[in-house]
Amino acid sequence: MDANGVWEVDTAVSHIRQLDRAAGGLEYVEQPCRTIEELAAVRRQVDVRIAADESIRRAEDPMRVAVAGAADVAVIKCTPLGGVRRSLRIAEAAGLPCVVSSALETSVGLAAQLALAGALPELDFACGLGTLSLLQGDVVADSDSLRPVNGYLPVPRTPPTPDPALLDTYELTDAEQAAWWRERLVRVRAALDPARVSGDT
Repeated sequence: MDANGVWEVDTAVSHIRQLDRAAGGLEYVEQPCRTIEELAAVRRQVDVRIAADESIRRAEDPMRVAVAGAADVAVIKCTPLGGVRRSLRIAEAAGLPCVVSSALETSVGLAAQLALAGALPELDFACGLGTLSLLQGDVVADSDSLRPVNGYLPVPRTPPTPDPALLDTYELTDAEQAAWWRERLVRVRAALDPARVSGDT
């Protein structure tokens, strides 16, 4: 279960214990609290595994989670972490069992998540990659779409290529939202390679 960081420590401890009993055992609870320090405090008080998601993705130093003893499981999302190679380095440095999870992408992004899952030396938990159904549509042809079948995703031989007609169909037309994404891309580009930032997207 995923609390998305909304609980305080005492609330998290109480809820996790109750939910664990009601479910007959939880595999893990993802990001019950917002901060790394809070995760560590919860982890010391419950028997259920604690998984860190936002604490890894949004931290200046994703390794702080492991150093602080704040989690038993690392949730790895390669798109916000900067790609498959960087995610593999983070997973290795964290030294925790990993769950590969979607950042709510189309099949283009999901293909990268599948590549990451396939490259990890061990994968003890089910991946959270069946999220395409949460989107209105996909940007690749139906035959290339990465939709789960009986709980499994097909592994493409080559990365899915966006269909130009579908890109037109799902083009972002809201000017304010488009500006927000452009600004975000500039920030990400600066974080990944400060020397190449020009202000253009």
